[in-house]
Amino acid sequence: MFSACKRDEYFIGGTLHQAKVDMTTYDFLQSNSQKLFDTLLLLVDKAGIKDKINEPGITFFAPTDYSINKYLAFRESEEQNIDEGRRWTIDSMIKYELPMFADSIDLYRIPNLTPYDQLKEEGEIYPTLFPGGTTLISFEETRDPDLGYNSSVSTIPRIVYYTLQPDGDKVRVQTSGIQSNTGMIQVLNNQHTLFFRN
Repeated sequence: MFSACKRDEYFIGGTLHQAKVDMTTYDFLQSNSQKLFDTLLLLVDKAGIKDKINEPGITFFAPTDYSINKYLAFRESEEQNIDEGRRWTIDSMIKYELPMFADSIDLYRIPNLTPYDQLKEEGEIYPTLFPGGTTLISFEETRDPDLGYNSSVSTIPRIVYYTLQPDGDKVRVQTSGIQSNTGMIQVLNNQHTLFFRN
């Protein structure tokens, strides 16, 4: 899943889609046929922050449910270092970490749109809506055949990357450039682990 050759289209699961969707960002995530955002939206609903996702004029770098599951596995391993019988589930997160989630979601929100024609190969620092937070967003060429490169095509594909500053992992955007009625959506790679800040 990556940006398509035409900038008004994108791929999901090998199927071409229009980049402009006639719905809000929240509704787009909710309508995902692969149910990649069900847990994310459960947390958004429980935290009462739907308006953050739908804020006009922002770009939302959406973590998938895989990102949340990776975070839960990490937290469970921390708990098991204290007591090997402990578990950490989505219910634990809702009970103990919902306010922190509500704040941390701002690490994924950029207070302006990030269309392709404004992104640079070497990247540029953007503020996030988390107080004092910044991220490096780049639009890099790839010669990886798994990401769409083919030596017989003259145009080298480009991939959007999101790197939380100062020490976050560089995360590939797996579906990019989706424009909703309220903002822009960039879907982060499933290998990403949910960012949290206190």
